[in-house]
Amino acid sequence: MAKKKKKPRLLDVGPDGEVRLPPDVMEAIQLKPGEKVEIQVDGRRQFVRIERHVDDPWGEALKESDAPSFEDLMDDRKSKADDAKKRFEERLKDAPNEIKRRPEDDPGYWR
Repeated sequence: MAKKKKKPRLLDVGPDGEVRLPPDVMEAIQLKPGEKVEIQVDGRRQFVRIERHVDDPWGEALKESDAPSFEDLMDDRKSKADDAKKRFEERLKDAPNEIKRRPEDDPGYWR
């Protein structure tokens, strides 16, 4: 299946040569107002390529991300483990006598 070619956009060029990028284009290249773009002009094919420019790629990589921190992940895991243990204890209370917990079932028993 062939890819559909997107219809080109028409942008107005201001009196000083400025061009305003549409919000979806800025989002696609992860660009915020005030940041720099890199422009490459190909004279043979007569096209312009716009890319987001990063002065310091290492600094960019170290920026705080939306990913949770290690401590948050560990706290989340501990709370899930505690919830699972509570659910297990509640279900065990309702279990028949032959399925009740034995001393060997306690994790501390074998240490």
